[in-house]
Amino acid sequence: MQAEHSKIEDMALQVLRTRQREDYGIMDRQMNMQKDEIFKDSSFSRLALKVPEDHYELLTMAFPLLQCTDAVEKTKEWKRVTKMDICRPYLVNKKQRSL
Repeated sequence: MQAEHSKIEDMALQVLRTRQREDYGIMDRQMNMQKDEIFKDSSFSRLALKVPEDHYELLTMAFPLLQCTDAVEKTKEWKRVTKMDICRPYLVNKKQRSL
């Protein structure tokens, strides 16, 4: 069951997609400076997404639960949104982005 989006959330999603089309070349070149291997580290957490600040604001407008004060709900929402195509340009390496 999918939750219905409000008009503001839909508009934020449209603006985010437009910004991604405009900024994708820049983000792709920037991320290509990193290794194209799967990101491996032994730290407690690892970098999964690299989102520009203005895109982050639009992303949180489109998906308000990303700013939920409940950590469990916020984590569930981030995991759900990260699997969506809308987050593909923000994945850390090229191999993940091209899937």
